[in-house]
Amino acid sequence: MLASLFGALALAAPLAAQGPHVAPPAPRGVVQCQKCHADRAFLTGKAKTLAGDSALYVPDSLLHDSRHAKLSCGDCHPGFGAGYPHNVASKAVACEKCHAKEGADWNASVHAPNAKTKGDAPTCVSCHGNHHVLGKDDPRSPIYPLNVSRLCADCHNNKRIIGKYFDTAKDGPARTAVVEYEKTVHNMAMVKSGLTVSATCNDCHGAHLILPKDSARSTISRANIAQTCGTCHAGVLATFDSSAHGLALVNHKKTDTGHEAPVCIDCHKGHQVVAANDSVWFRGVVKECGSCHEKLVESYGETYHGQVTALGFGWTAKCSDCHTAHAMLPANDPRSSVNQANLVATCGKCHPGANAKFVQYDPHAEPNHKAKNPGLFYVWAFMTALLVGVFLFFGSHSVLWLVRLAINRARTGSIHGAHAMEDR
Repeated sequence: MLASLFGALALAAPLAAQGPHVAPPAPRGVVQCQKCHADRAFLTGKAKTLAGDSALYVPDSLLHDSRHAKLSCGDCHPGFGAGYPHNVASKAVACEKCHAKEGADWNASVHAPNAKTKGDAPTCVSCHGNHHVLGKDDPRSPIYPLNVSRLCADCHNNKRIIGKYFDTAKDGPARTAVVEYEKTVHNMAMVKSGLTVSATCNDCHGAHLILPKDSARSTISRANIAQTCGTCHAGVLATFDSSAHGLALVNHKKTDTGHEAPVCIDCHKGHQVVAANDSVWFRGVVKECGSCHEKLVESYGETYHGQVTALGFGWTAKCSDCHTAHAMLPANDPRSSVNQANLVATCGKCHPGANAKFVQYDPHAEPNHKAKNPGLFYVWAFMTALLVGVFLFFGSHSVLWLVRLAINRARTGSIHGAHAMEDR
């Protein structure tokens, strides 16, 4: 037993002489990067600026739990394998060497030209970091869903960037995108409720292939926006695709006044999406629909529903109450909520006693359209003539009376002169 103890002590003696915390020597020829890049004192002044010195500080703790933990320093920095001092002409390997698709998408994006020439747009390390690269499912990562809007806001809520690159007239929505998004139902669900499934910047604009809305490949172009929203709102997309609006969009049909078929952002707005039960937004539904259907909203405005809505009341029937929000179909379609066979059920949602006679009410009656509504036209014509006649008669009477009073005053100096003469 003593022999074993003395043997162990003899073996440990050379190691104890080196100090208790010294790591085993690396194989000959292998550069130990951490010996310098984990030593703050050594790095001080090497990059000429505090920020540069800080960037050179790369301890093992930054790398061991990153997505690149299995890589060696030389995999990304092959030119520095000869040790210190480094060859300053050496460059780090481009991220796209491993991440080919992401690199190709970024190079085709709106960010790439600026990043390469002016340096204001984000690059890989701007969003992912350079050494402590974490996955999008890690709450510490800048690209974790709860952190994405804040990451994008670093540029898109930066007054210098906004003032320099976004024109007031042409890029108005982009100038206020971050501020408006913070008030949306998407951001409220994300930030207040912590629902990481809610939409954030990259869900709509993409993560790498970020393109302007007028690009055919853009996720926010009119041709693609329904599919983009549909990645979360799958049920709504299916309903929209089979609706009159969805079919008109596919077939490039326009309204009789020349408007294109609406897409999601025409009604909900890109950075102003609020809950459907928001009273202010709901009162604006008629105006939204009326921006394309001018004649229908005009006739709606003549009805009880329209007039009460115009007074600011939100509980009266709006377009979506009768035509539905997404499944709007022509009245001659048996599936339509305004088909004659379905009107009792549709009106009955607000009017429980509705019956076949009740639904004969025309919510878009045009009293001045004789061919469409002959009975209503004659009633309208009679009432209009009566109203005009009454106003003309009493208006003329009032004018003549005022003329008489003026003449009497001119003659006698009193508006009662005529009556005084009669009394004598």
